[in-house]
Amino acid sequence: MYLISVLFFLFILAISVDESLAQQKGSRSSYKSYKGAKAIDGDTYKYKEKSYRIQGYDAPEIGQPGSRQATKSLQKRLDSGNYKYKPVAKDVYGRTIVKEQKK
Repeated sequence: MYLISVLFFLFILAISVDESLAQQKGSRSSYKSYKGAKAIDGDTYKYKEKSYRIQGYDAPEIGQPGSRQATKSLQKRLDSGNYKYKPVAKDVYGRTIVKEQKK
């Protein structure tokens, strides 16, 4: 039981360090456009082989009602170049969490 507790603590510590490093990186970098990115669903996109998730969005997952419209909407926002995104953290899936800002 002790070993499981130690491993769990180390796992949580590793996630916390990763998130804090991502937040520090995000706070120094400015917002940028991801024009040319590919929407995966209504709140996630890929750009140059990396995955990004927009903070504060909770769009339907692929296959759920409304997911196609949400994905199309995100793709239009990305293609327009009227929105910029700033990295703020990493999630448990390795995606960069970004904060959205309209130009």
